[in-house]
Amino acid sequence: MKTLIDFSDKGFNDYECLQQAKVLKKVMFNTKEVKTGRGRKAIVTHEFIFNTEEDDKVRDKIINTIKHYEAKLETIPNKNN
Repeated sequence: MKTLIDFSDKGFNDYECLQQAKVLKKVMFNTKEVKTGRGRKAIVTHEFIFNTEEDDKVRDKIINTIKHYEAKLETIPNKNN
């Protein structure tokens, strides 16, 4: 299984791929408050909205993709992006 999300086949350049990955990060890392317990002893925890094993794999891909494109943009001059 691939470790990166490939946006280049959609016609994006490297900068746009990085922006798309950051948008996906905002969506996949969004959390909601979950209240456990009752009354005074209730504890509020934050859980991911999308919380399955497949979603954990997607989060890892998103992080790897962002690191990849940030490293790629640091080495390439801005005029080529």
